[in-house]
Amino acid sequence: MSMEILSKRIKTTQDLRDIVSTMKSLSSVSILQYEQAQKSLIEYTHTIRNAFHALVKNNAIITPHPKKEISPQNMKAIVIIIGSDNGLVGRFNKEIVQAATTFLKEKKIQSDKTTFITVGKRVASLIEQQQQNLFAKYAISNSIKAINSIASTVIVKMQEAIEKTKATHVFLFYHKRLSNQPTQIEQRTLLPFPLEQYATLKNEPWPTNNLPLITLNTQILISKLVQEYLMIVLSSALTMSLAAEHHTRMINMQNAEKNIDESLEKMNLEYQQKRQEAITEELIDVVSGSEAIASKKQK
Repeated sequence: MSMEILSKRIKTTQDLRDIVSTMKSLSSVSILQYEQAQKSLIEYTHTIRNAFHALVKNNAIITPHPKKEISPQNMKAIVIIIGSDNGLVGRFNKEIVQAATTFLKEKKIQSDKTTFITVGKRVASLIEQQQQNLFAKYAISNSIKAINSIASTVIVKMQEAIEKTKATHVFLFYHKRLSNQPTQIEQRTLLPFPLEQYATLKNEPWPTNNLPLITLNTQILISKLVQEYLMIVLSSALTMSLAAEHHTRMINMQNAEKNIDESLEKMNLEYQQKRQEAITEELIDVVSGSEAIASKKQK
């Protein structure tokens, strides 16, 4: 390889490194905004819990859904999977689809009784490739402001799917970011709704001396709180998935940056060697020329 070609390759590789470094920085910044949003969602989750707590303290009756033993053959499931629209995330989407598929097999839920709702174009593509029943698919936005809109849309579509398929269960799958580690796939059951966890709050003390006065119809209020709970769960899942996606991309960019640096080091070393060889050849030519001229003068 000539010095000119090698020099161009070094320049191209340096430009690529700048792009990789920029993408890594953008992912790092994005993670911070999603983490801040997640903190707010956690606070709102506490508010929902306090509302249920106030209800039971006011002697409202929260009746848990009766637990019916449903055989796997009679189970009808809706599976919501959150993935990504963009690349450079390795097996991010394939792993979550595989996790959902494995979970359904372990539960012995039949594929013809399973309906999928996906958020993320790449996950939707994988589900379609498997020829699964895809009820709805949505793109995922990197904007914090769009998260609630996506979550509310998915809830509406989920309710439509429940009415159409008479689903007995709704499962949610998403990625969760772990510090300095690969992401972890989380699974949550949205239906049947776990009302029993709030019915037990009656035994817990209220944090102040005064209970809130509740004048609304209890069942209507419970229904609204369940809707808010589902909204928070989906918004949190979307937020955590986006943070996990950028975390995965950042790690991949760090690895790419390391490989590029190693390649640059090798190319720079090769360039210096070739440059030194060229200088040596020039010196040899100069010395040879001088000796030839001196030899002619002596003759």
